[in-house]
Amino acid sequence: MAEPAMDEMTAVRQLRADAPVPDLARLAPARRRLLDEIEGRSRHGRAGWKLKAAGAVAAVTAAALLSTLTLHGEDRTPAQPVPTATPRPTSWVYHQVRLVLLNCPAGMSFSEYSEVGSFDLSPGTRPCDTKTPKSFGSDRWIRYDGGSTAVPDTSTGDPDDVRAWAEPAGSAPGQMLPPRQTDALLTALPDDPDAALKAILKKSVPTRVTSAWRLTQAQRDFAEVVEVLSGASAVPADGARTIYRILTGLEGATGPVEVTDGEGRKVVAIGVDGNFRDAAYERNSMQVLLDPETFAYRGVRWVAGMDYYVGGKASGGPFMAKGTVLATATRVATVVVDKAGDRN
Repeated sequence: MAEPAMDEMTAVRQLRADAPVPDLARLAPARRRLLDEIEGRSRHGRAGWKLKAAGAVAAVTAAALLSTLTLHGEDRTPAQPVPTATPRPTSWVYHQVRLVLLNCPAGMSFSEYSEVGSFDLSPGTRPCDTKTPKSFGSDRWIRYDGGSTAVPDTSTGDPDDVRAWAEPAGSAPGQMLPPRQTDALLTALPDDPDAALKAILKKSVPTRVTSAWRLTQAQRDFAEVVEVLSGASAVPADGARTIYRILTGLEGATGPVEVTDGEGRKVVAIGVDGNFRDAAYERNSMQVLLDPETFAYRGVRWVAGMDYYVGGKASGGPFMAKGTVLATATRVATVVVDKAGDRN
């Protein structure tokens, strides 16, 4: 396909025995909460395909984000404009995300400051309905300097109330770059895609996923680039075009393929084919969604990277053919605001 013209949740009910132990330790709280939200059960009381180092901060981040998921109908919220003012270190970046996924037992993890991460279908006692997708929405605020993260406080009944927790400023091990550093990186990005890729890989936080050595270099590079792109408060037009050239120039790049995101907007999906294995978190592939004209970031989706049966062939399925869309995380809005809880 020719390059488009340029104008401008939670836990799985059952964890697979062959999943990498260090990564699942980090994901367990988020997996439990996601399944509870999907099944409607009450409860008492962050990375590509990528998972970063296990740790308390990452677990709290993923669990807190997924705890804000609420079931939505067919209502659609218009995308808000990309912010143009230079944020202050104490400003906040508001993310509104819509998640659409197959109505099946599933586990996923988001990165510290975006919805980029991993997704896996897992066997469970609840039937897997591949014809009726579920739709959820989430709101999250990230302080511009990475010093704090916030989500709606659902216990008060006031949609403007938030609960926040401190995050280490900067790019501590196991975290992605906060918005301030990401914006600076993308603003200074060279026009040449090879030089730009080297700049991103030099500054971005490398993956700690234990199975990364089985992936191709292009798969790892793809995840690093998409994570940086997703964490920015705004991306310069020339930077977005350079990112597009990086992604489509990677070995094994697939697409761009014209699709629609979770808001019904026309986007192009770009991924990287590579090494996949019939084991948890190693059989699905993340793809990035970009505006077909401006190449602005619109979200990510996960597709089957190979033919496989959920739970193994002996389980009886369901069968997932390579390329089957399993879930889509659409960035509905990215807005710089004065304080956590503000949405515009």
